[in-house]
Amino acid sequence: MKKLLALLLSLAMALSLAACGGGETAQQEPGGDAAGETYSFSVGTNTAEDSVNHLLAAKFKELIEDRSDGAVTVTLYENGALGGDAELTESCIAGSVDFIVGMTGSLVNYIPEAALFDLPNVFPDLETAREVLDGPILAELQAAYEAGGLKLFGYADSGFRVMTSSKAVRQMSDFSGIKIRTMENPNHIAYWQALGANPTPADFSELYMSLEQGTLDAQENPYDLIVANKLYEPQAYVIETNHLLHTLNMVGSKATYDALPADIQQLVSECAAEAHQYARQMADERIEGQKSTIQDAGLEIITLEPAMIQEMADVSANVYDLVREQIGTDLVDSLLAQVETASAAE
Repeated sequence: MKKLLALLLSLAMALSLAACGGGETAQQEPGGDAAGETYSFSVGTNTAEDSVNHLLAAKFKELIEDRSDGAVTVTLYENGALGGDAELTESCIAGSVDFIVGMTGSLVNYIPEAALFDLPNVFPDLETAREVLDGPILAELQAAYEAGGLKLFGYADSGFRVMTSSKAVRQMSDFSGIKIRTMENPNHIAYWQALGANPTPADFSELYMSLEQGTLDAQENPYDLIVANKLYEPQAYVIETNHLLHTLNMVGSKATYDALPADIQQLVSECAAEAHQYARQMADERIEGQKSTIQDAGLEIITLEPAMIQEMADVSANVYDLVREQIGTDLVDSLLAQVETASAAE
């Protein structure tokens, strides 16, 4: 039923966009001036409203509607109203959804280069990660996204991903056999297999029930999504694995963006970039409160020893080989070099 509703909403939006131009009117030449024209954009997410994804999308809406003096209006479709991550990505590439906000891990099947963010423990801390993602690697990735039909405006994050579990994990052997939910991402699956766990791909919409019923033991997400979706409720522990940065991006349909006049393109890019920075700030401000919410619910937060974090990185080194096979060595080497430079400068 949810997929049918998403399809009907997508069709309705496509008809509406065709009627109003979707970003470009019939009389407006791409790259021209937008004086006197109006634009209506759709933004889809697959997360709850109490999430950094929502805050990013809502900030973009606020900024562009205000700065366009009403010439641009934005409609937000959240909580998977237009479908899951795959449906949203496909709709955005096709142009039936103008913009989407989601995590990079769900893009790998469409933008192979997004696998760069599947490299375990590649970023030593948030400061280094953000400096690198605002640097030269951004332009390299923008070119890759455009080749796949998407316009990349920048990166935000919800901090690092952690693991929630019904079982405690304090040493490497504790990972053995744990049924942990992952996305349909071969690199994520390979990571948890390397640790000895039993990764089980499952749709996010089914995750809470699977944890509650015990068909899954564990899952991994940033604190932001764990609290927003109450994923801690069926669990007993949070294990701070911090294995991946939960990288977010707002992307647009390249076809939609390219059809816009130059001044609206600039406005979209500026507002999106500012919304990404705002999302980072909100992620940082919210995390301590999110940890308190989890602890107040009776869960134990387990901080792993540095030696164990290093052992996890060592046993999962094969994921780097997998990513190199998927996207080549140049982009991986470029990221690693930029991380090393940023780390040395601190």
